[in-house]
Amino acid sequence: MKKLINLALIIFTAGALVVATFKFNRLLASAKTNDAETAAVLKKNAAMQAQLDSLQQAPAQQADAGADETATAHATAKPAPKGADIMHVRIGSVQMQSFDTSRKREAERMKNDPDLTLKRYASLRADVDRQLAPFCRVRQLSKEQSEALAEAEFKRQLSIEDTHAAWLLGETGADALRVARMDTDDAFASSAKATLGDDLYEQFLVFQRQDGAWKFVDAYGGSMSMVDMPLSVEQAAQLADAIANASADFQQGKTVSFSLGKVDWNAVDAAAADILTPEQMSYFKNLGGYNSPGAPTAPRQSWQFNNALRKLRQ
Repeated sequence: MKKLINLALIIFTAGALVVATFKFNRLLASAKTNDAETAAVLKKNAAMQAQLDSLQQAPAQQADAGADETATAHATAKPAPKGADIMHVRIGSVQMQSFDTSRKREAERMKNDPDLTLKRYASLRADVDRQLAPFCRVRQLSKEQSEALAEAEFKRQLSIEDTHAAWLLGETGADALRVARMDTDDAFASSAKATLGDDLYEQFLVFQRQDGAWKFVDAYGGSMSMVDMPLSVEQAAQLADAIANASADFQQGKTVSFSLGKVDWNAVDAAAADILTPEQMSYFKNLGGYNSPGAPTAPRQSWQFNNALRKLRQ
């Protein structure tokens, strides 16, 4: 009987080891797949690869130097105000200081952590593709044009983030930051014009000012797909145009804003009636309220009620 029990235990243990090994191998394979996917995104972009190469060549002593600087800063920091002094600090100022401190810590971590920077680059590059997809599709850009435009936009956004991080870390001044931003915008404009030509470039500038309208249409289109009434590319473009044209800010040369009273939704409805099918229009009028920067997340009636309450408070 003992031999049978021992044999059963051995078989059970061996089986458990096999299962554990199988699960470990699956996790390892999954991790390798994720790394491979990230690497594939990164290799699409020459500018990003150059940034990564420079990070990998950076001396490891940077992390130790950063730790020494942090310790010195703590040692020389002035004591926090006490008692009545704290009473005079404005809440808004404290919140702003807290936000700046958080951003500075993030910039320091990014500077000394190549893995985190790698993820940041991959995220930024993927987001650029998402942002530009509607324009590339509607204007029927070639694959080469789409990739060149995405490359230029990625360089622009990366440069903006890097110069802002340098400012947060005290490595550059506000004046230099403004000059760098202008240089970055000029470089992007030159590259985008070379890729698109003058006419398409002007259309791209309009698309950028329509950004909020496109975000709205993107969210609305996703909801429509869920109820089997998807928008066509042409409908999406026309609806984004209608929302932008009903935006007071857009008409003044600014970007679309959905702040209180900034969009004439009656005008949007009138235009949408000629763009959408009756079923799509019914859904649009129920879900058409812009509830937050990103998506129409509530019925229009709720949105209109909330706006009425805001007016009463004002």
